[in-house]
Amino acid sequence: MRSVESVKAGLIMLVIFTGLSLMSRDAAGRACRTDPIQEEDRLVSQRLEWFRDQKLGLMMHWGPYCQWGIVESWSLCSEDEPWCTRHIDDYVEYRRQYEALKTTFNPQKFDPERWAQAAREAGMRYVVFTTKHHDGFCMYDTRETDYKITDPDCAFHSYPRADVTQAIFEAFRGKGFGIGVYFSKPDWHSPDYWAPEWATPDRNVNYDTAKYPERWQRFRDFTFRLSDVEIDPPARNPALRAPLG
Repeated sequence: MRSVESVKAGLIMLVIFTGLSLMSRDAAGRACRTDPIQEEDRLVSQRLEWFRDQKLGLMMHWGPYCQWGIVESWSLCSEDEPWCTRHIDDYVEYRRQYEALKTTFNPQKFDPERWAQAAREAGMRYVVFTTKHHDGFCMYDTRETDYKITDPDCAFHSYPRADVTQAIFEAFRGKGFGIGVYFSKPDWHSPDYWAPEWATPDRNVNYDTAKYPERWQRFRDFTFRLSDVEIDPPARNPALRAPLG
């Protein structure tokens, strides 16, 4: 399993993107930075310094929902927002159909080397890939859930590069790209986040975590295990041991 330090390196890009959204506004309504918090972790500080010079990059959301040509995950959410619309009114049936997309997801033309080459020619220097969005579908191999691209019920599971996250990171690293991981901690597929006993009125956990602390802890443990994976172990990719910069 990956060490705490290597997990931080893999997730730092997501932290950066999150931080960029934490803006305040001055009296004229213009966006301005708040006083920055001084980062004490050496590895994070090095990655932040490295990221300052990266400029243009590629961020990819991709999953079984692309078969319907819809936005990632959000149609499962019951909020009254444009990005949460569905093609049928029966929510229970819609969710059943959405989750069944796993069985027909079969991107046989998957070619990450071509993607990496195109991104390089466009002048991009880093890639951020969505390994798991809010719907809970894992685009990598894991023992924690069967809602994943490598599950036998997924049409793509027998493809030699079914672990697309691994393949994408290998292809982009081969072109000299920096790598970032988008991993959603909320998981709408997990019964310990969206409990089936109650309705799901919005994107958040649908029960009182203070009232059911054991259930919430079970979800937290599940999420930590799900994110602790060997995406590109140093033994197979010496570049991971190279100095940052």
